[in-house]
Amino acid sequence: MNPKNILVVYTSPTNKEQKSTLELVKKTLVKCKISHKLRNRGKLNKNQFRNTGLVIAVGGDGTFLRAAHFVENQLLFGVNSDAKNKEGFFMKSDRKNFEEKFKKIINNKFKIKKLPRLEAYINNKKIETLALNEFFIGARKSYHAAKYTIRINHRKERQKSSGILVTTPSGSNAWAKSCCSRTLPLESKSYQFVVREPYEGKVFKNYRLKYGILNKNQRIRIFSEMLDGLLIADSVSKEYNFKNGSKATIRLSNKPLNAIWL
Repeated sequence: MNPKNILVVYTSPTNKEQKSTLELVKKTLVKCKISHKLRNRGKLNKNQFRNTGLVIAVGGDGTFLRAAHFVENQLLFGVNSDAKNKEGFFMKSDRKNFEEKFKKIINNKFKIKKLPRLEAYINNKKIETLALNEFFIGARKSYHAAKYTIRINHRKERQKSSGILVTTPSGSNAWAKSCCSRTLPLESKSYQFVVREPYEGKVFKNYRLKYGILNKNQRIRIFSEMLDGLLIADSVSKEYNFKNGSKATIRLSNKPLNAIWL
């Protein structure tokens, strides 16, 4: 490819390694005579992504996820700025090999991994953010219980828990993995939901819908009974109010993320 107007999204460095990685990325782009702009992940907007063919996320998975919320048809490539301290599930490069891998990109020697994303509606209004990992629905404060009714097809159940995670295949390897040992292959065309710390007592009991795998034609609906409920994408998006009486509908989006996988 002949990348033009590359956008580099970065997390502000907090140590020498992270600073060195960001400097290396900038120097490599200058060396290759590539026009580019830099934007801090905390100050992003959609206008910055227009007329951009390639977005490079420099940081950890949180930076990749944050950039993904603004990416539509662009390619996204992750650079782990601190491989010893950042998990970097999505990050397919680091300081030691970025220049080598970037040259492969500009010479079209790379693969595109189409990563599924989820879309959500609150009271039938689509929210602006697509989730690459998961949507979390629960109480705004983690020590408050989430109360809701979950509905899938013709099955529904009233529950009390620490919230629900609705995840993509990649998201099944993230937060949800700490709640459930089951994961989905990245190539899967399905998605899943996991109920966190379900509480069962006299009123809330005998749960059957604590975990499930859904296909691309299925939707999951959540009806809130919370005074302080919220819905958030990937833990890094805007928090959307999900108060008592609200309905959330989540399904697979037909707009996967185009990630460079080297």
